[in-house]
Amino acid sequence: MRSFPIPFNEPERLAAVQALSVSPDEEPILNEIVDMVRKELDVPTALVSIVDQDKQWFAARDGFPLCETSRDYSICSHAILRSDPLVLCDTLADPRFRDHPVVVNPPHVRFYAGAPIVLSSGLRVGSLCALDYVPREQPSASSLATLVGLSHVVARALERPGRNATNTEARQENAGRVAKSEFISLIGHELRTPLTIALGSLKLLEDTDKASSANSLFTSALKATEHLQDLVERIIEFADASTGELRLNEQVCDLTDIVASIAELKLPGADGEAKSIRRSDQETSLKARVDSDQIRLALDALVINAVQHGGSEIVVGIGRDGDGNIELNVSDDGEMNDNVDLSFLDEPFVVGGRLDNRSTEGGLGLGLPLTRKLVELHGGELQISSSPGRTSAMIRLPAWREELVGSGP
Repeated sequence: MRSFPIPFNEPERLAAVQALSVSPDEEPILNEIVDMVRKELDVPTALVSIVDQDKQWFAARDGFPLCETSRDYSICSHAILRSDPLVLCDTLADPRFRDHPVVVNPPHVRFYAGAPIVLSSGLRVGSLCALDYVPREQPSASSLATLVGLSHVVARALERPGRNATNTEARQENAGRVAKSEFISLIGHELRTPLTIALGSLKLLEDTDKASSANSLFTSALKATEHLQDLVERIIEFADASTGELRLNEQVCDLTDIVASIAELKLPGADGEAKSIRRSDQETSLKARVDSDQIRLALDALVINAVQHGGSEIVVGIGRDGDGNIELNVSDDGEMNDNVDLSFLDEPFVVGGRLDNRSTEGGLGLGLPLTRKLVELHGGELQISSSPGRTSAMIRLPAWREELVGSGP
């Protein structure tokens, strides 16, 4: 698995990065800032790190020999997702980073403090960070406040007037429009989907005479409607439509309970027939630190896709792979059409084609772009596979999300 999460608004964020007109080590003010950071936190290394598509490069650096590294070697890729500084007093003591490439390999980073660099557009392009190669105590509140303040200065310096201002502003404004459009397209679909289930269930309820079936469908309708209400509140609370950014509200939750609640649903398929979902016979009890609402939304989308486009038998399950990573699986006994190209899902930062031009018969379904983005935001990956008589969708989350359950925030 990759070692970094992907922001929800990654295409727009990358457009903002590419619009920056700055070269490594050529900005005196940035060099002065990293020198101030190094002295303020009393560390050997300070960097202005710009997180690009497959690398991070340093617009300014003090005490570091390289001008860029692979994004796999970027702790800053985690820092840009936060609203407050990311502080790692001892990277080896944190399950998220103790196996991170930049920790286990040279330069063996043991201490990190980084504040996100946020442009006036709201898009996050990198981090102003301090590094040490031995564990350190928690920095003082005043030192962290200075780090955050200097990160704002860095952002303004990157956007200062005269730096290809017209072109940069135009590209950022366009990125903001695209972000908002795609965000609304993705989220809008998912806001409507539970309501569609509710209406479909109620219609089936209206056409049936069996009391037991009626009760089951009524329950599904209520749950879908309640889920819609909760989702609207969460989107309002943790989303920024102006930048296409969606933040995670991470808490320890029981993933087994989420799977169990989904398995209780009885949903109408495209043919109007109700389909049941059952839990896998081989299942593991598992807790993890995730955004439970977003993981539930991701699983909902996969299950709804299977109900609408899959076979008659739908199975949801939870377990671990050989490396301890968490696996959430939705499978059915249907097959994909030959026109479905699974290679789209293997391309980095690609959601798989136009949002308004997806197959509704035997296709991947409309919910998968959002599911993939939510999974990547958690640092995980989504895999779709198809074989004769079986189609599976696998959400794989990094093992450290389970390990964080007993180790604090």
